[in-house]
Amino acid sequence: MTTFRLMIALTLISASLSGCLATAIVGTATTTAKVVHDKRTLGQQFDDVALTSKIDARLIAEKDMPSRWISIDVINGDVTLTGSLPTSSQIDRAVFITKSIEGVRSVDSKLEVGAPKIKGLLSDSWITTQVKTRLLNDKVVSGLGIHVDTVNGKVYLKGVVKQNVERVRAKEIARSVDGVTAVVDLMQSSGS
Repeated sequence: MTTFRLMIALTLISASLSGCLATAIVGTATTTAKVVHDKRTLGQQFDDVALTSKIDARLIAEKDMPSRWISIDVINGDVTLTGSLPTSSQIDRAVFITKSIEGVRSVDSKLEVGAPKIKGLLSDSWITTQVKTRLLNDKVVSGLGIHVDTVNGKVYLKGVVKQNVERVRAKEIARSVDGVTAVVDLMQSSGS
């Protein structure tokens, strides 16, 4: 409960400085819920968020790199890149840059060559929303502890699960959504 109050206080202070109070409160509630349901330690979650930001900043700074097409997910220092880039050399460069950042343990590139099509992006967003909603409403698996990315109908499930039943259920839920062409299990076990 103390962590929750501290996060609320920090968010309210930063929000009052920026003027985005409503967004901050909703964001804090969501973040707090994610922190509570995430199987990683609080310190590891913060390290992973910081690492994600570093990777994102480096890719944004790279000339001729449409990094907005890349989704970055970090779990315990292991990075997964999903999305697409126009050329294979840009994919290689994105992987190289990511590997060069201190704190990155491994890089799993699921990047595809090509530019995303608007229709595909909308479909992928819809699929991600459907999977996430079903995970959030499920009694077996915590939708807050599993990250969902969709690229060309292929759903990537990432996060830390405590029991194998959570892993199995998350994959079943993802497969049940219309438009899903494949489910890629990138979840890790917490070892508990």
